[in-house]
Amino acid sequence: MPFDAGAIAALETALCDGFDYHRAMDAFVVRAGVPKAVLDVARQRADAAARQSARGWSTAPKRYVAQELLTELNGQGGVGDRLIANLITAILKHSFKGAPANVVDAVSDLRTRINTDKLERKEREDQRRQEIERRNREDDREKERMSEARQAARDTLRSTFFDLIEEPNHQQRGYALERFLNDFLDFEGLDPRKSFRLVGEQIDGSFVWNGRTYLTEAKWVKEPVAGAEFGAFIYKIDGKTADTRGLYISVNGYSQAALDGLKGKGALRFICIDGAHIVRALGAGQSFAAVLNVLWRCADETGEAYLPVSEMHASQSDLR
Repeated sequence: MPFDAGAIAALETALCDGFDYHRAMDAFVVRAGVPKAVLDVARQRADAAARQSARGWSTAPKRYVAQELLTELNGQGGVGDRLIANLITAILKHSFKGAPANVVDAVSDLRTRINTDKLERKEREDQRRQEIERRNREDDREKERMSEARQAARDTLRSTFFDLIEEPNHQQRGYALERFLNDFLDFEGLDPRKSFRLVGEQIDGSFVWNGRTYLTEAKWVKEPVAGAEFGAFIYKIDGKTADTRGLYISVNGYSQAALDGLKGKGALRFICIDGAHIVRALGAGQSFAAVLNVLWRCADETGEAYLPVSEMHASQSDLR
């Protein structure tokens, strides 16, 4: 760390007046960790300055050497700061028996400065730690608020879905299902797009997951969806890019004959879910992405477009 002028002045006094001879000062400086080459450069500069002084000394006094040494170390950045710190530590540990009063005062001044600096650094560290703790507490509270808000939104969606079950008007229920699915997929961060029409076909909607676009077809009819319902959806997907996949949503499920019939339709490019899958995705600690992960893993491995919720736990265990 950088040292102020007062500390450098006290160190200079302790070095040049605390030792009777150059040799003793030099030995002390080297033992404190200052490279002898650095000390030699400082001495050469001090001798040159002494020869040019009014007194014309042939060799420099200890003070000249101490000044040049500390000037050199001050100019070395972090490395020099560490060497100056080593010198101060060595000075404070050294016994200056019989030293002049100015040396005793200089050592005392250095000790006071070091102790004060330690206290100030401790206070700064305490303040920094307290600020970090405060920010962590705020972050924790914000995460808790966000978690509570997300859970409240999830509960609202779950309640909305169950309310749809009680809707007696078939047409109104269909419109409400479309709005619900858009809100649900938006809540899950899947960038949903509402129903849109292309030439010759109606797309119930789409969403993006794992870098792919998924077309959706949603049905809420009294009976499980029969095989004839899949044909139009397969046609819509086949007319898109090779990466496009689909998600068929039939709240009341599918006939076994319809699911068996899919096995002879070529490459499987969509999976099927029912109302139970949506309820599971809206459960505490669940997500639609987690449900899709299990269903598509099963479809990729088995060729089955539909995996009942009752069998999802066993499939998840197989993935571990």
